[in-house]
Amino acid sequence: MKIAFDAKRALNNSSGLGNYSRNLLNALMQNFSNEEYFLLSPKVKDELFHQLTGEFKIIFPETKLQKSVHPLWRSFGIKNQVLKNGIDIYHGLSSEIPFGMAPLHTRTIVTIHDLIFLKHVEQYPFTDRKIYELKTRYAAKHAHKIIAISNETKQDLVELLGVKEDKIEVIYPLVSPAFQTEAVTDIQKYKLPRKYILNAGSFFPRKNQKTLIEAFDLIKHEIEEDLVLVGGAGNMKEELMALIAEKKLNARVSIISNAANEDMPAIYSGASVFVWPSLYEGFGMPIVEALFSQVPVITTKGGCFEEAGGKNSLYINPLSAEEIAATIKQSLNNNADKQKRVQAGLEHAQTMSQHRIAELTMRLYREQTGK
Repeated sequence: MKIAFDAKRALNNSSGLGNYSRNLLNALMQNFSNEEYFLLSPKVKDELFHQLTGEFKIIFPETKLQKSVHPLWRSFGIKNQVLKNGIDIYHGLSSEIPFGMAPLHTRTIVTIHDLIFLKHVEQYPFTDRKIYELKTRYAAKHAHKIIAISNETKQDLVELLGVKEDKIEVIYPLVSPAFQTEAVTDIQKYKLPRKYILNAGSFFPRKNQKTLIEAFDLIKHEIEEDLVLVGGAGNMKEELMALIAEKKLNARVSIISNAANEDMPAIYSGASVFVWPSLYEGFGMPIVEALFSQVPVITTKGGCFEEAGGKNSLYINPLSAEEIAATIKQSLNNNADKQKRVQAGLEHAQTMSQHRIAELTMRLYREQTGK
């Protein structure tokens, strides 16, 4: 079977959708190496390409015009190369497929990660939001099958875009293999506290770190742990730093914005508890990373958070600093319960193992092609 992927983000983005794409590509190659895999991308960053293992065939734009205006190639020109190479499955890994693919013999699948641009419009410039909406609506309508990365995203597709439920398959994203082995990197350069509560993610309002800081302030004299926030992207960092200063927490709360991906498993592993009171996500990947790191999790009630966290994580109202504070104390003070939750969390995380996700994805490909 010939399987092609929109690999722009896999070969050019070092986080987020790039990580999702590379993890899935590697899992498919390692578990189903007899298939032929094609990567379509306007360009390649060598350091990201070398993170892939196995024989992938790269397809670039063919003409000078396509190379110079590669967004148009991705939207309109790809279909000609898909046809020429006899592709059986085309998988759009980031919520879009090329226009005009539907009449081809090729079966199209699209992964849709979330509809945040519709639910939190304040985070996106108007033009970006409309482009995301156009591409996602087109892909949701014309792809033969949709992969949603959580049941919450599936429900959003049904309610907000009118997609029929039987068109959607829920397949969780893969956690990086680095979290599934013992963390060995040296993280002394980050000058982490001896004991700490960890939060990891971008600094956007919906990530809700302000409420977490307020919760920490309520119990700072009752616990040994400091609070560590790790993240890069987002527009809230300065506001968070101002809140930390206002509450005189500079000695107890630190922000790390330069953490390397390869160091994150060790940073997770050193935490006493992982607290993630986000207001909305397509899926809670940091939750799963914490579970694989054998760290107990506190996160938001309902939705994708409980899908990611399983039955034995602790769940809170993310808007209540008092409830978050009380739950942190509960987690830190009950060691027997902590060990039980760590073990149960690790078992839950195994349902999102590399082999399991690769198997579900390949099964979908074969159902679509009959091969």
